[in-house]
Amino acid sequence: MKTSEQRLNETCREQTEAIVARHMRILFQRVPMLCGFWLQPDLEVTELEVFPWAGYTAGPGFYDEVMQSLIDLAEERPEAVELMRGRTFARAVH
Repeated sequence: MKTSEQRLNETCREQTEAIVARHMRILFQRVPMLCGFWLQPDLEVTELEVFPWAGYTAGPGFYDEVMQSLIDLAEERPEAVELMRGRTFARAVH
């Protein structure tokens, strides 16, 4: 049987997962050409993938926009940082 502390921890984790999911959903809506990215354990964005759009080339500003979104989330919800480390975030899973 789970203790009340375990249930509280699970509830907090579920709430934080929901916050991260909502933030990523908003990021993907705001940046429609973003396919996905991988966050290293040190929270550095790598393997950032974009949809090819005619006349659009993703430059450093694109990377900076994704990083700033993640920084904003980490500052607003520090508990979300541990849930983001080493994860892949994608628009859709095939």
